Amino acid sequence: MPVLRQRDLAVAEPSPDVLRREVHTDHVMVTVVDFTTREATIPLHHHPHEQISYVVEGKINFILGEGQERTVDMLEAGDMVVVPPDVPHTVEVLSESARVLDCFYPIREDFL
Repeated sequence: MPVLRQRDLAVAEPSPDVLRREVHTDHVMVTVVDFTTREATIPLHHHPHEQISYVVEGKINFILGEGQERTVDMLEAGDMVVVPPDVPHTVEVLSESARVLDCFYPIREDFL
C-alpha cells in the first residue's frame, strides 16, 4: 500500500476558506476538509453516498436534515456523525478553524 503525504495531495477549494484533500480506492473515498476560518461554510447539500464524518480538530455544529427533520449537534475533536444517503447536511464552524475527515461509499465521482 502506498504512503500518501499531505504535502503531495491535490487541494480543492470547494468554497471560500474550505480546503479539501482526498484519496480513494475503487470503492472507498476519504477526504480531509480544513475549514480555515470561522466563516467557512459548505452549502446545504445531499448526495447518494453513505458518509461518516470524524472531527479531527476544532468544534462544529453538524446540521442534518431540513425543516422539522432538522437536527443540530455540536461536535468536537473525537466526535463522529453518520450521514445517511440523500439526507441534506452542512456544518457551521464554531472554533477559529476545524478539520474534518469524511469517508464516503461509494467514491464521490464529482470530487475527482
